[in-house]
Amino acid sequence: MTAAAKDHATRSVSRSFSMTLDINAAPEDVWQALTEAGELVRWFPLQARVTPGAGGTMFWGWDGHWAWESKIDAWEPGKRLRLSEERPAFDASGKPLSGEPRPLAMEFTLETHAGRTRLRIVHSGFGQGADWDDELESVSAGWQFELRSLRHYLERHPHQDRHHIVLHFVTPLTPDQAWQRLLGTGGFSIADGDLTVNGRCVIVAPTGDRLSGSVEWHNPGSDLFVAVDDLDGGAFRLSVWRGGGQTGAQVWLTTYTPAHASRVKDFGARVRGPVERLLGVRR
Repeated sequence: MTAAAKDHATRSVSRSFSMTLDINAAPEDVWQALTEAGELVRWFPLQARVTPGAGGTMFWGWDGHWAWESKIDAWEPGKRLRLSEERPAFDASGKPLSGEPRPLAMEFTLETHAGRTRLRIVHSGFGQGADWDDELESVSAGWQFELRSLRHYLERHPHQDRHHIVLHFVTPLTPDQAWQRLLGTGGFSIADGDLTVNGRCVIVAPTGDRLSGSVEWHNPGSDLFVAVDDLDGGAFRLSVWRGGGQTGAQVWLTTYTPAHASRVKDFGARVRGPVERLLGVRR
């Protein structure tokens, strides 16, 4: 990611989320990353299926936690993609809550700006009530990370497969408590530097592993994204959110270098237990 990259995100009273982000990649590359299943799984969902073209479908899944299929309403290669679906809000485990499904829409538009591709998303249709408040809040925070993940992928690892672990937790703690524990003593503590975006830091995991790198995104209380040096610019992510009155948390570690894949898998196996204890997770 370049320091000059410009991005902006807003949430509006109309129960929608919008965000604009500049990416140092050609519009056709950004379009491919948004619309091809093999590209989507390199930066966003863990499973994807696409039947391309207007009237087609797009499926995103995360190992059974979140999964839905959208209808493709607009398909203008290199310019505009519009998806729609009807679904309820999700709980912190990524399972659909009871209640009437809502029609939601996601519209992605691309244009060239100052030699880069300017990508804009508008995600709309969120309902009223506590469950939809949680959904809008978590989706808003999630897109701010995910589109930066897209930029990180296209600018640093284009067309390379992702090797990752993702650990999912539901904790009795509040989101603030969970975040404080994750970044506090015995968690993923900051041994050097700070969490200023574009700054550098050293994170010590509960297992003693040291993760050094640059801070790509930090949304206090919600998301942390660090590009890890000795994983060749791989990604470390912490996230916390509220869904259906529950608190969810995730730990991700990703590399695009096959030689580091076993190290990432081993890290996931060793860190799960300490994080469960840290968050008071009940098995």
